[in-house]
Amino acid sequence: MNCLICHQFIEADLTWSTIFNLRQQVPICRSCSAQLDKIGKPQCEYCGRDDQVKCLDCDRWKQQSLLTKNRAVYRYNHFLKDLISRFKYRGDYALVEVFRHDMREVFTTQFKSNSKDTRLVPIPLSEQRLASRAFNQAEAIAQLLPYPIAPLLKRTTSEKQAKKNRKQRLSMDNPFQYIGEACPSPVIIIDDIYTTGATIHHAARVLKENGIKQIASFTLAR
Repeated sequence: MNCLICHQFIEADLTWSTIFNLRQQVPICRSCSAQLDKIGKPQCEYCGRDDQVKCLDCDRWKQQSLLTKNRAVYRYNHFLKDLISRFKYRGDYALVEVFRHDMREVFTTQFKSNSKDTRLVPIPLSEQRLASRAFNQAEAIAQLLPYPIAPLLKRTTSEKQAKKNRKQRLSMDNPFQYIGEACPSPVIIIDDIYTTGATIHHAARVLKENGIKQIASFTLAR
């Protein structure tokens, strides 16, 4: 088979280990796999980053009591930035399979104490963005995970967050509206990237205002 990222042929070693080891069935070569920089033990218990930089944004978010924690799988390096761009903006949906094993492994470790009633809430796209991309990347990520999806939110604006700087992200109006039925279960918001945390906290605010008390988030990158 060929690597889903660089398309290089992957020569499989046919042993009992490779036959039964799901990790080695991921369609990604060793070179590309090495560039996916997994986050180690989080240094920030709130946002999940694992470097020593003080999280000034987190100090502000904690005071609002909207989110219990965010956890992410990979550091947002140049390699992953290009990969997410291909996935999101160029419609390379098959790339989601590259993330399957690591996403499930980290998710299961970080949220193992959650009840079976937990629901996943993907960050929604506007109708315009969904029509142009043909799929919602956050929903595609959520489908890799072992809890049901609850589409509780609607995006009311089509502004691109990628074009906003940090100050603009933190000062933007809440772009979400609650559209689901009552959902008392714990929820985990799903998105591709946690940058300033503004998008996820806007979503968490709407969920909390509609009666959901326990809210966390899980992202592909931090």
